[in-house]
Amino acid sequence: MIIINVKRLLLTFLFVPLFLSCTERYSPKINGNFSVLVVDGKISNENTPIQIRLYKTISADSVTTRDSVIPEGDAFINIFSDKGDSDNFQEIEPGLYQNESSNFRGEVGASYWIKIITKDGIEYESEPEIMSPPVEITNIYGEDDKQYISKTIEQSNVKLYFDAKDQSNSVSYIKWESKEGWEWQTPFHLNVVDSLLFTSEPASVCYRQNLNNEINVYDASILDTKSMLKLPVTSILSTEQKLLFDYYLHLNVRSISSKNYQFWSHIKQINQSSGNLYDRTPGNVEGNISCCEGDHSVVGYFEVSSVSTKGKSFNREMFHTKFDYSPSECIEKSSRKIYPDTTIYYITRVGSEFGDDVFYFRPKFCYDCSFEFPITKPSFWQ
Repeated sequence: MIIINVKRLLLTFLFVPLFLSCTERYSPKINGNFSVLVVDGKISNENTPIQIRLYKTISADSVTTRDSVIPEGDAFINIFSDKGDSDNFQEIEPGLYQNESSNFRGEVGASYWIKIITKDGIEYESEPEIMSPPVEITNIYGEDDKQYISKTIEQSNVKLYFDAKDQSNSVSYIKWESKEGWEWQTPFHLNVVDSLLFTSEPASVCYRQNLNNEINVYDASILDTKSMLKLPVTSILSTEQKLLFDYYLHLNVRSISSKNYQFWSHIKQINQSSGNLYDRTPGNVEGNISCCEGDHSVVGYFEVSSVSTKGKSFNREMFHTKFDYSPSECIEKSSRKIYPDTTIYYITRVGSEFGDDVFYFRPKFCYDCSFEFPITKPSFWQ
C-alpha cells in the first residue's frame, strides 16, 4: 500500500507564461488505499529522444500483490522551455511517451518543464528546472579489495571507481548509472551435428551485459573546488567470470538539481535495491510534479540534467584478484525420475539410484553460448 502526503509545490521560475501553468496547485493530504499517478522521465543534452513513463498504482484492497502498477495510456503531454520552445509527445507503447520533434533537445542553461493531462482530464505539471553544465569524467579505474560476506568468510573482489570534476565549479549534485558488458566463453564444447541440439560449429564466445540500476547520488555542495574523487560504480566478486576475458564499463554521470538529489536520496534510504519508481514507491517523497487542482496525488520526477559519458575496458591481468574459471551456472546438476527439459538443458549422462533413473544435465549455453547470449558485442562497447 502506498500512502503519500503530497506537499505544496511552488514554481521556482518566475517567467512562466500564465496560459501554460496551473491556475492553482492543489495539495491533497490523503491516507489510505488510493490510486497514484507515477511519472518518470528526463531531458538532457544528449541527442536522443525524450521519453516519459506514466503508471498508475493499484489500491492494495483491489489486488493481492501490493504496490502493483499499470501503464497510464492516452495522456496528453507537452514539454516547454523558458526560450519559448515546446513539443508534444506520442504514446509509443502502453504508458511510454516520446517527443515528436527530433530537433527539440536540452540545452545547458535553459529551463524545462512538462504538463500532463490524463485521459480523465486531470492536469499535472512539473516545476521548471535549469539544466546545469556537465561534469568531466577524468578517470575510471579499479582496485583489488576484500569484503566480508559473513562474520567469518572474506570474499575477494575488484571495485571500480571514477573521478570527475566541474570546470565551471557550479555543479553541486550528480547522479550516475552504468552498463557493463563482458566476454563469456563456454566452458564445454560439443560438435554435435543435430538441428535439435547443436550446430556443427557451436558458438564458444558470446557477450553478456548488465545494467547497474542502483541509485547513486553525490553531494558536492560543500566542496570549494568541484573535484569528486573515488566515487564507486560496481564490485566484481572473485566468484564471477566478468573479468576473465574482456570487460567493458560504460558510465553516465548527470548533473542534477538539489531537489532531484533529495528525491533520489530519500528513495535510496527507503529502498536500497530499487533503481526505479515502480518496484516500491515510498510515501512522503516529494518530487517536482504536482496536480493543478482536485483531489489527486502524483509521485515522481521529471529530471532536467546534462550528462557526460565515458567507457573503459578491463581484464583480469590488471588486478591481483584470482577469478573462478568455472561458471556457477554450468555446474552439473541432477534430477531423479524427472527428465529435464531438453530445449533448455543438455543431458550429460544417465545413472541409477535405488532403482530410479537419475539424469545429469547442464544448461545448453554451457556448450553453445548462443542459446542464451548474443555473439556480438553490446552497442555501448567501444
